[in-house]
Amino acid sequence: VAAASCLGASAFLVPSAQPMTSSALPARRHITNRGASSQESPYRASMLLCSLVVGAAAALRRRVARQVTKEEIANLTLEEVPKFWRPKVSISQSRRSMQLKGIKQQLEKTFFVMAFNRDHMLGSELEEARAMFPTTVNARCLKNTLVRKAMEGTDWEPISQYLVGSNMYVFVESDTDLKPSIQAYLKLEKKFKRTEVLDGVKEEMGQELTYDLKPLVGAIMADEWNYLAPPDVMKLKDFPTKTELIGQIAGGIKQVTTKLAVGVRQVPLKLAIGIKKTAEKGEE
Repeated sequence: VAAASCLGASAFLVPSAQPMTSSALPARRHITNRGASSQESPYRASMLLCSLVVGAAAALRRRVARQVTKEEIANLTLEEVPKFWRPKVSISQSRRSMQLKGIKQQLEKTFFVMAFNRDHMLGSELEEARAMFPTTVNARCLKNTLVRKAMEGTDWEPISQYLVGSNMYVFVESDTDLKPSIQAYLKLEKKFKRTEVLDGVKEEMGQELTYDLKPLVGAIMADEWNYLAPPDVMKLKDFPTKTELIGQIAGGIKQVTTKLAVGVRQVPLKLAIGIKKTAEKGEE
């Protein structure tokens, strides 16, 4: 653009391609070599300026490193260096880093994590299975390596060693969604015949299968931090919420209070009867 404004748009045209009038045609026959070189000079200058503009644009695209002082380098600590820092990173590595960060953020607000196998499930079946869970529950197909890395060094780590195969992870944030989530899994396991399908896979693979392939991998609950095997997870389908527990405790306390009040009410009555009998004996 700068070159065009300086030399004009016609300067970018090859001399043979420049428009010529009829009056200029005869004059072209008597052009000497010197005149030809003088005509080509604007073209060469325009190409030179064009290359400079392109080079300047390419230079602007280059990543400019931020200058730091010696004092900043001397005061740099390990805490200030990002974890898994690399001088160069690819797009796939950047994507995995963002996924790892997202999993860590999800675990911070999660109450219950469950993983079930998704081998030989179609994409439409996975979408249908995901829709069975409550809308406030996050069900995602994630790589085991990323989940294990996100759980490393946290209270969620006890389940890491059991995360094998292709899994879908269910993140339950509230205890009110725990029972519906377990019921949703039982429903999808029955609908898609997961036990029969995986039994066929195990027969087909035989000794090539290096781990125990089962429909439900397991789960872990916050505040307990223990791995829950599939039979233990099934027991949570009737798990009471905090509100239900408070109601049960309040009902129990009310019954104890009623029985205590009846007992206290009977004590003065018995005491009065005893005092009265004692007074009668004294008068006798």
